[in-house]
Amino acid sequence: MEVDAAFKRDILIPRHVLPYLKNVKELLVHDSDTVHVIFEIDETDVKTNGMVFRLEKLTLTNLPNLKCVWNENPKEIVNFPYLQEVYVKGCGSLVTLFSLSLAKNLEKLKKLEVQECEKLVEIVEKGDAMKHGTTVIFIFPCLSILILSIMPLLSCFYLGKHHLECPLLDTLYISYCPQLKLFISNLDDGQKGAIEAPISPAQQPLFSIEILVMNH
Repeated sequence: MEVDAAFKRDILIPRHVLPYLKNVKELLVHDSDTVHVIFEIDETDVKTNGMVFRLEKLTLTNLPNLKCVWNENPKEIVNFPYLQEVYVKGCGSLVTLFSLSLAKNLEKLKKLEVQECEKLVEIVEKGDAMKHGTTVIFIFPCLSILILSIMPLLSCFYLGKHHLECPLLDTLYISYCPQLKLFISNLDDGQKGAIEAPISPAQQPLFSIEILVMNH
């Protein structure tokens, strides 16, 4: 399924249309300045509650007014467990990409590439329901390619305490993301590489060196 500049509505897939597109495997949306939301999700709609989508590849390019991909999904109203590739480029109004519930269920994701999203601050939106101090574990067992490029405001993967585990990651490319820290070591104070000061969740680097070494 492909959508381009001819589309003139702010919501690409309204909630009443969602059930009819659950078997779409590839979605390409590009060159539209009217699209604000890709998937409109309504948690009160019983028709979509627990719906599973077959989408495997999502490509979003040159959508300057895109505010969010999923407008909400706090209770796993819909699921995208088959998603394998996500490519986002030139979406200058996007602040976050995935909801917390979606990000925790992307077990088949193989490639994540996000470029030229000038307002993007975090990849995963922090869930309001998470308890203060709770450490969230993100496991992407199939992710082999992670590319993040030209995002001056990107500061973290998730604005909260978390661990990111990608056991199959073999390509990591980061370019011009000056606010983003890549690595941290959990070695204690008596060892080389010890952390001398606590790091706030907003400054938390992408990966722990120990986890990367253990997985490779």
